[in-house]
Amino acid sequence: MPQELTATLQNVFSDLLFYHTFFSAFFAFPFVLNLWNLWTYKDFASLNKKIWFAMPLIFFLLAISLLSGLNVLLTYQRFFESEVIAMIGLWIFIFGAEIYRIKKLKIARRTNEEAMLKYVLLCKIIYILDLVGFLIVFFEAD
Repeated sequence: MPQELTATLQNVFSDLLFYHTFFSAFFAFPFVLNLWNLWTYKDFASLNKKIWFAMPLIFFLLAISLLSGLNVLLTYQRFFESEVIAMIGLWIFIFGAEIYRIKKLKIARRTNEEAMLKYVLLCKIIYILDLVGFLIVFFEAD
C-alpha cells in the first residue's frame, strides 16, 4: 500500500474517532437533566412532560453513536476488544432501558399514585445506571 494512502486512511480514522468521541460526550447531558427533574418534580404531569421532551435527545444521541461507532468499528476492524464490547453493551442497555421505561410509564399513568412513585424510582435507577455506565465506558476507552 502506498505511503500516501496509508496516511490518508489514518487521517480518516482519526477524524471518525474524533466525531464519535465528540458526539458521545453529550450523552451525559440528558441523563443528568432527567435525574435533576426526577429529584425536583412538583407533580407527575410536569415530570412526564420534561422526561418526554428529553427522550428524543437520548434516541438521537443513540443513533449518532451507533452510526459513528459502526464507521469507526469498520475502519478499525478489531471487533472483539473489551472497549468495543463495552460500548455495544452500554448502547443496548440504554436503548432497552428507554423502551422499558416508556412501557412502564404507559401502565403507571393509567393506574394510581403508588404506581407513579414506583415509576419514578425505576427512572432514577435507570438513569443512574445509564450515567455511571456512560462515565465508565467514556473515560476508560482510549
